[in-house]
Amino acid sequence: MVSSRRLLTILLGLSAALWASPILAQTGGSTLTSTGGTTGSVTQSDFTITLEDKDQNTLSATDAATYLNQARCQCGTKVNFLVQMLPASASKLASVTIPGSYSLYAGNACKEWDNNSTDANSCSLLEAQSGVTTLATSSWTVPAYTDKLFAAAGGCNTTTTTTPVWLQLNYTGGSIPDLYGSSAPSLALTLSGVPPPAPTGISVEGGQEALNVTWDLISTTSVPDLAGYLVFCIRGGERADADPPYLQVFNPSPYSGQYYTAQTLAKQDSTQCPSPPTGTSTSITTTLTTSIAAAKTTATEVVAPAPFQTLDSNYLCSDLIPPSQDSARISVLQNGIAYQVGVAAVDNAGNASPIQNAFIQRPVPTIDFYTEYRSQGGKATGGYCALAGQGSRLGTISFLAGGGLVALIIFRRRRRARRAMTRGLPFLLLALTAGSAQAQVSVSHEDGEDRDFGNEHGHYETPKEWAIELRFGPYRPNVDSEFSGSTGSPAPYQLIFGGKRHLMSGMELDWQFFQAFGTLAAGVGFGYFKATATAFQALADNSGQCVKDSNDNCVPSGDNTSLRLIPLSALLVYRWDVAADRWGIPLVPYAKLGLNYTLWKVTDGNGSVPYPAAGGHGSGGTAGWQGALGGSFLLDFIDPSAARSLDMETNINHSYFFFEWNWVQATGLGMSNKLHVGDSRWVLGLMFEF
Repeated sequence: MVSSRRLLTILLGLSAALWASPILAQTGGSTLTSTGGTTGSVTQSDFTITLEDKDQNTLSATDAATYLNQARCQCGTKVNFLVQMLPASASKLASVTIPGSYSLYAGNACKEWDNNSTDANSCSLLEAQSGVTTLATSSWTVPAYTDKLFAAAGGCNTTTTTTPVWLQLNYTGGSIPDLYGSSAPSLALTLSGVPPPAPTGISVEGGQEALNVTWDLISTTSVPDLAGYLVFCIRGGERADADPPYLQVFNPSPYSGQYYTAQTLAKQDSTQCPSPPTGTSTSITTTLTTSIAAAKTTATEVVAPAPFQTLDSNYLCSDLIPPSQDSARISVLQNGIAYQVGVAAVDNAGNASPIQNAFIQRPVPTIDFYTEYRSQGGKATGGYCALAGQGSRLGTISFLAGGGLVALIIFRRRRRARRAMTRGLPFLLLALTAGSAQAQVSVSHEDGEDRDFGNEHGHYETPKEWAIELRFGPYRPNVDSEFSGSTGSPAPYQLIFGGKRHLMSGMELDWQFFQAFGTLAAGVGFGYFKATATAFQALADNSGQCVKDSNDNCVPSGDNTSLRLIPLSALLVYRWDVAADRWGIPLVPYAKLGLNYTLWKVTDGNGSVPYPAAGGHGSGGTAGWQGALGGSFLLDFIDPSAARSLDMETNINHSYFFFEWNWVQATGLGMSNKLHVGDSRWVLGLMFEF
């Protein structure tokens, strides 16, 4: 026991001696000595440096990239660097005092120094301060300014992601090594000082109480941090050198911090821009830039006014437009009044390209499709009630008679089916009991071997009751049939949309309620069609007539007009699928007959339903009838094994490719005030039975 105590005393004494003796500095670190005789080693890993804004709010990496932009560089906005010791380091060096100073440098080439001097070609000094006495028990803030940060990288027009900030620690005692050069704590920063290029190919065209602005998209491959586009506008000011005050279009403007300039920073908070750059509001370009001057537009191109070149947010006329969008519509304007328009590009750091060129254009009244239709004497006044109104008696009788016929056929078929089931149920049960084994064979695969389609097709079917079709084909509504025989200008549809057909897509669902010698089904269907074209400029006299050029053609405007159709149908369908079921012939002819009701809607350049001076409104519905003859090719024939697997796994009995000729007579069933929207055309698609 005595020996153990002596050994413990010797070890404790040795430990104390070693602890009191100085040790060599670690690589990249310094050995600090306190008056109490305790030693420790401090390195760059003992420190953390965090970037803060002027109000000492911590900035994340994303926030920092936005904060360190060109505008704040021009303003010399304050930033802060919070320096802290790690908890483990603070515990280790709690009693160490260091009479000395620190300096903050920025740059990629910070070199080592001695005797408190720096190499002339090294980093830029951001801040220097003396009197740091107790590093381990405190954190401290090093103030700096954005213009000095950018100066280390080349100025406010520099973009770099590799500019570090170094904290150099210098000890006045002279006997303790400094933390400097690559051994100093550092923080890598992203400086964004170059705005994206200005948009080119700008076009400004007049619409109904609106201006439509388009431009060429900037490649996000060459400008990966592109955030989008902004449109600026000024009311009036036809002259390029128009004197202020300039008239705002919208007040308040939609600015919400999408971009930053010295002016926007100063407006938000003057402390963000304590020293705004001189000349930013008076140094105005006096010549047009050639890249934008080549734009094809009817607008007059002029030198941008001062608010555009300084990106004054009071004249902002759009929210931030995504990088993939190449157009904007400025609405709620006044027809006939001149407006100046400019477009700027913005990056993720809030840098915006100055606007050097502006375009003067006027909103104009326009003629949409329905206005043209009514001005030519079209009788459709709109509305969705197909069975009311003047001249509707014949339409009412036709619609009700057709609907009653379809219902009667289905009802009689279902009644016969119930009667047959009631009378034949005992015989059916007897047959099923006697032939259960044979019935089992009819739904299973004999030997597990593949059979050809013709011999074994019927052995692998789940019950089928429904069919669904996906339908596609060209369509051109025969609106102009109402004007057949008239002379003079082209009929309204031909004039606005031309002679081309557009895609009509649709779907049909059939209930196969009778299957004997073929399949009889009741179906419902719907489709979708839309045609869009340029609207014409209208005369200001509200007559509904278009402005004519020297060749007596209507002058196009910057607006679009569209016609949308949604046809709904109720059908009886007969498919002669006997040959396919019994003999494996993969062709199935069919016929359809039924009623339809087509919803139609016309929109003007603002996306609104027009109400022309001639009366009516551009939306409604038209009733009619339709029929079809076609043929289906049974796709099961191509790969019977895959077809059987599909049936067992999904209950899809058969798959077809079909082609049909379709007649749609949608003229109102005798009503004279309905828009003619029918057509005769071919349709193809896919059908699935299940």
